[in-house]
Amino acid sequence: MSSDQLLALVGRAGFIFRGKVVRHGASHAAAGVEGPAATVSVHEVLRSTHVLQGLAGRDVTIFGEHAANLHAGASYIFLADCVVLGDHAILRDHSHFEVSPDADRDIAEAIRIEEERPLRERVAGADLIVTGRVTASRQLEPPSIRRSEHDPDWWVARLAVRTVVKGKTGKEKEIDVLFANSDDLSWYKSPKLHEGVSGVFLLRLAEPNHLPKAARNMFVAADPLDHLPAERLPEVERLLQSEKGDR
Repeated sequence: MSSDQLLALVGRAGFIFRGKVVRHGASHAAAGVEGPAATVSVHEVLRSTHVLQGLAGRDVTIFGEHAANLHAGASYIFLADCVVLGDHAILRDHSHFEVSPDADRDIAEAIRIEEERPLRERVAGADLIVTGRVTASRQLEPPSIRRSEHDPDWWVARLAVRTVVKGKTGKEKEIDVLFANSDDLSWYKSPKLHEGVSGVFLLRLAEPNHLPKAARNMFVAADPLDHLPAERLPEVERLLQSEKGDR
């Protein structure tokens, strides 16, 4: 299997873990599972959602065409998805690999690449990356009774630039950055850039077609990854160098 194929599998799988096959066939608690299946003891969770972390140390049923090749008593790394989560979890097996130093290394590397992909994409797409501190913030426009339920409530942060990591600011030591101040479900994870906020800022030029006229020619920080703590600067710089090396 090529590294690209493995990376695609890791990206597709919602639950990756090391486990030992207890026996062939679904658990009695997984009635209704058809086709090849096995009962597997989850030894170590390698990648999952927060909810699925609790499956460590439990038996699960794993099914799918690949499950027919599992050997009772053998240990594997499973790339799977959770289909049913309750008293007994049922997982669909996308692929599995016998535990070995090579498999451990290759899958760990694929997980690392997949987990840093969102930040890599933000770094690659940023027009400007700087470090600095917000000195002031203000609402972009007066409140309007015509606002929709999911209005972002655009505000403007005055950002004092300390260092430029990517792009150019010209001679300006301070720049205006647009941010969504709304706590609505659509925006609550967006950076709230009020006075005193500092760190690394991944900025894009605002798209006029999607923003008020007053926001033209401003930079915008709306994604949760557009503001990072200062200690993540080396990570951003590494991804930036990797991007340059790929060109």
